[in-house]
Amino acid sequence: MSTNAQFDASLPSPYKENWREAYRNDSSESPRMASYQAPGSEAIPFIQKSFRFSGGQSQDTAEYPFGGLWSNEYLNEKPQSLTVDGYLRGPAYIAQRNKLIEALRVPTDDDNPGIIDLPFWGRFPVVVGDNYEVSENSDEQGQCSISISFTRAGVSITDRQDALSSSEVQLDTAAANLEAAAIDDFDKEFDLATLRAGFGQIKIMLLSILGRIQGIKTALNTMTGEVLGIINLINQGILAPRELAGALFNTMSSIAGGILSIKTTVDVYDKKTSTNKPSLPRSDNERNALILFLSASTYTLPIEAATVSQETTKRGVENLYRIAAFFVSAKIIANMDSITYRKAGGYWKLLENLEDSISRENPAVYAAIRDLRTALSRELSGRELNREIIRTVSIPAPILYLAYYLGCDEDKIRSLNSIADSFIIEGGVIYV
Repeated sequence: MSTNAQFDASLPSPYKENWREAYRNDSSESPRMASYQAPGSEAIPFIQKSFRFSGGQSQDTAEYPFGGLWSNEYLNEKPQSLTVDGYLRGPAYIAQRNKLIEALRVPTDDDNPGIIDLPFWGRFPVVVGDNYEVSENSDEQGQCSISISFTRAGVSITDRQDALSSSEVQLDTAAANLEAAAIDDFDKEFDLATLRAGFGQIKIMLLSILGRIQGIKTALNTMTGEVLGIINLINQGILAPRELAGALFNTMSSIAGGILSIKTTVDVYDKKTSTNKPSLPRSDNERNALILFLSASTYTLPIEAATVSQETTKRGVENLYRIAAFFVSAKIIANMDSITYRKAGGYWKLLENLEDSISRENPAVYAAIRDLRTALSRELSGRELNREIIRTVSIPAPILYLAYYLGCDEDKIRSLNSIADSFIIEGGVIYV
């Protein structure tokens, strides 16, 4: 329906602004009837009994404790819904009834909408809703009543994506926006002792995550140095919340970059070595780190909070860590080039759980999280993970023979299945 992402949600032009003229131009004419037209089909007229038009606005409503009341921020206009009730009457109403049902069965979307034509409203491009109903009563022969729900056609996914930048650029921009929003939100008055203790516990958590990562020493040292840099700030007497939040996000970016660097180093080494030289050992760094970051949805600081100020600080630090964990998890998932459809679905559910655990009191943070999730979704959808196929190999076979038999690249089979032994492969094998 739409040729670009600049969609105009305003109402269509009515036939006449005077309702009598809209119903019929003059008394000699028959009343104007409503009709539905499926894509590429003829319009099916019917008698309109009633029409309901509904819309609204999505708001982010934040509630504040201690009598702070609430705040509302506009997010978006909700999709417009149209519900039409009417009749089909006459000796041949059965034929018209069947034509209308067949028209409603024709698939509709934003690129191929149907058209609902109403005397007092005009023509709406619409997508057929999840429910339409045709009913007949034995004491009202010669007619049937109809009730149809529609959603007004909007901007197609293709047009929307064409208007956006590449998924990689969009994801980087969304991640940067989330970092900035989280740092701004953390720039508050906190209890300094609780702040120090909280970041000390985060340091311990991050070091335990680094302990699960295997790779070259320089990469591990860089990531460890970033983690210890948080404590160095505290030891230097720097307890400004904004500085500490910035250091945490720098650390998270360093961990994501370090994991990618280790993987890239192994890939480059394997390509350069000949077949008679051993490959560098491959470890599941991405999965090991990702699972721990995604578990931040249940993370709580093991520190006492006896006063309101201490409790506020504790919750603020916990929430900041969850935001940072969401931030780094999205980056890691986006860089997993060997992720399978099933694994992606599992990680996505855990990511949604982590998102739900994050406080939504700050509209800017909430919007930034939503944008990062959307950008990651675009990145994953572009990989066409649903094309993957699983084949059970009952007899052990070499990977070269298996790649030839399945018609899939050898490296792709190895990456999708984390195969360590290239000589004997059996069981369920994922390929594209």
